[in-house]
Amino acid sequence: MKDKIRIYDLNSDLPDLEKKAVALGYFDGVHLGHQKLMEKNIYLSKKYGLTPSVLLFKEDGKRTVKDEDKYLSSLEDKIEILSEIGIKTFCLVNFDKTFMELSPREFIKTVIAEKLNAKAVIVGSDYRFGYKAKGTTDTLREYENIYSYKAEIIDFELEDDNSKISSKHIRELVKDGEISKANKYLGRYYKIRGEVVHGKHRGRTLNFPTANLELNFPYVIPKDGVYLTRILVRDKYYYALTNIGSNPTFETSQDKKIESYIYDFNQHIYGENISVEFIEFFRPDFKFNSAEELIEQMDKDKAQGLEYIEKHLK
Repeated sequence: MKDKIRIYDLNSDLPDLEKKAVALGYFDGVHLGHQKLMEKNIYLSKKYGLTPSVLLFKEDGKRTVKDEDKYLSSLEDKIEILSEIGIKTFCLVNFDKTFMELSPREFIKTVIAEKLNAKAVIVGSDYRFGYKAKGTTDTLREYENIYSYKAEIIDFELEDDNSKISSKHIRELVKDGEISKANKYLGRYYKIRGEVVHGKHRGRTLNFPTANLELNFPYVIPKDGVYLTRILVRDKYYYALTNIGSNPTFETSQDKKIESYIYDFNQHIYGENISVEFIEFFRPDFKFNSAEELIEQMDKDKAQGLEYIEKHLK
């Protein structure tokens, strides 16, 4: 997919003459609401002969905000998801002091008009931009004729209770282990990525060898417990049982571990990058009285996973 996309760096590349339809926003998780923006983007691009594009931050600007240090998607994730939807050009910018201090009009003039050459700008109805977030959708419409673009304002998709689908709420659902509901609003399985690293190899002695994941990004981590997951290894998917927790049966440390027992898999993958997609929450992380009790429960988990796969995923 990446050979069909183009990445444009606003901080180092020259102004781009390609006429674009540009979606603006943070797009953490690229949930169903974000996807609605992208569908409009692609529609307008086809209608007016533009290139469907999106503006993304090279660094996660929200990391400077208190209590906002875990995310649903990395920049790599966003580019992958959006390119599959149909976005062709990815415009990257540093979220630095210079960018943050642009007034709303300066942002429109220098970024939207001059650097992006945007002829259509697609945003959600609550979009804010410019210094201290003073710019609104009304500001975008105010300068349409001056800077030769058309603003398209999109109402986000609604949840079952008619509140707006939001990245913040999905992050909370993931933290609470409500994976099915999070997946529903994401429009796909929630995914994390990382490198397979050596653990204590205890799973192998229990006849349940696991791949231990070291994250390569500050993802939101589901609550402790056992999940049915799907693992991508060397471009092939395998079902797995993934345990998140501190191994309370054997450990006193509270350090979180992400360990996956992969069905029908016996390859050595230490040092390789894999992704883990969460399908369903099975049970909390328990402390067992013995290794034998743990093995008995793991056998039950394995059987439950196979039953779920047969019933729901085939």
